[in-house]
Amino acid sequence: MDYNQAEDWLCNQLPFFYKEGSSAYKKDLKNIKLLLHHLALPYEKNKFIHVAGTNGKGSVCHVLSSALQESGYKVGLFTSPHILNFRERIKINGRNIEKEFITSFVNKNFDLYKKISFSFFEITTAMCLQYFSEKKVDVAIIECGLGGRLDSTNIISPILSVITNISLDHVNILGDNIISIAKEKAGIIKEGIPILTAEKKEEILIFLKENALQKNAPFYIASNFDLNIFSPQLSNFQLENISTVKSAIDILNKMDFNIPISSIHLGVDNLKKNTGLIGRWDIVCNQPLVILDIAHNEAAIDSVMNQLVILPQKKHIILGFSSEKDLDKIFKQINIDATYYFCASKNNRVLDPKNYIENIKSLNFNYKIYKNSLSAFNYIKSIIDKNEMVLVTGSSFIVSDVAVNFR
Repeated sequence: MDYNQAEDWLCNQLPFFYKEGSSAYKKDLKNIKLLLHHLALPYEKNKFIHVAGTNGKGSVCHVLSSALQESGYKVGLFTSPHILNFRERIKINGRNIEKEFITSFVNKNFDLYKKISFSFFEITTAMCLQYFSEKKVDVAIIECGLGGRLDSTNIISPILSVITNISLDHVNILGDNIISIAKEKAGIIKEGIPILTAEKKEEILIFLKENALQKNAPFYIASNFDLNIFSPQLSNFQLENISTVKSAIDILNKMDFNIPISSIHLGVDNLKKNTGLIGRWDIVCNQPLVILDIAHNEAAIDSVMNQLVILPQKKHIILGFSSEKDLDKIFKQINIDATYYFCASKNNRVLDPKNYIENIKSLNFNYKIYKNSLSAFNYIKSIIDKNEMVLVTGSSFIVSDVAVNFR
């Protein structure tokens, strides 16, 4: 296979949660262990930082990578989902994995892939571990795909584990109550390995601390630092993520790292340049203000709405949701006076807005319905004033259809 064929096989022919939802989720580590054994990877020699959580984990991974890069480290970064192309998922110092490596990895092991029903995420996890091993990164930051305990990435032995926060999401897989979900996230806590969390809910903190104690894992809670020095364009929840990164760096500096505070500032200033971050309070245009954010659950939408309320511009909000989301709870968080544009997508996981029209009507705000977010965005461009704003959110699929205009 050439690269295009290899990417098509990975993204369109394997069980892929991004497109198929829970039917593509593997609930054990048997396959990833088998695959890594077959590859005979010495991946254990790498230094890993493992990041889980309901929201903010992608931003924490990218900011931490950027800060480490500013300190002179060679940093591997494995995150999901991708917004524009598959290669975004695996990077070293902000450079996407080479097409040639992907093609070789797929072709070399294709017979094994055909014999055993691996998922997309199992294969890409193995791919990133081999890539970071061969390229001899100083440290690899690995984002959990879903949950933690049974996530393919939980095969690693990190030097630091991070749980950003815990709230209800993917309840059809992880459990329909907060403690059940906390149990899955806490599965990344390893014997004797420091664990850092930005969680604030007392019930969850007690649960995580008990799990850490059982595994003799030093337990840290992210501190609230004075972050007024950072860009006023940053959202409040981005500032919370930066606080988590600052706490993580304090822990790393107690090991054999040397990361000065200036690297955090530079890491934030140069975040897009260093990591290529897309879709996390991503300001892609200033006049009119256009923001892309892949907020996709109740807690994330609530954070976005809280941030929007302080912005003075007249607002246009493009929204779309995946089928497994609890829309009744999400719609309770939508409370900003705006014109709303509810969208479907070519991806079958995204709901047709006609399926939740009663939720839409209950908002009592002006709304329109579009077949996809790009159509909605193109309409808004034809009517918008430079002093107004557009937010595109609700799902990575909704964001990706618009993001291509800005890359």
